[in-house]
Amino acid sequence: MITLNESEQKLSRFLAKMRHEQARAKGRTDKQIGPQSSEETDLEGIGAEIAFCKLFNIYPDTEIGHTPDADCILRTGERVDVKATRHTNGHLLAVPWKTDAVDLFALIIGTFPTYRLAGFMTSAELLQPTRLKDFGHGKGYAARQDELLQLPTHLRGFLNPPHI
Repeated sequence: MITLNESEQKLSRFLAKMRHEQARAKGRTDKQIGPQSSEETDLEGIGAEIAFCKLFNIYPDTEIGHTPDADCILRTGERVDVKATRHTNGHLLAVPWKTDAVDLFALIIGTFPTYRLAGFMTSAELLQPTRLKDFGHGKGYAARQDELLQLPTHLRGFLNPPHI
């Protein structure tokens, strides 16, 4: 389990609010799925990203004005797209227009401010036509949690010790 401390929670709230405002100001359409507010979706997303970065002892992307393909870069140089869900049995999902601009996808499960890493899948494995599924909101790439790598061997030495 990864719990964000008070400062990390404040940073998450600030980044979520500012990214939401920037996206709307640029006329970007809100493509969220589900009954939760877009602000809640943004907070869960950035909270999960910061939790992932905390777990791997790397600095989170705090940029507001642009949307990079990768949410973070591991010390191995691998680019990671962090996906979040509050559903304990949730799937790793990626939109159908996603490209292979990242090396790994990571699934983080939980609700702000406490999360857990469910696992990883490479872009090459996830972004396959056979993985296109429709859960009622249009097709997207999907993987079940039992298909994810819990922690690739080459990443074990990079974990933040309090979370091992």
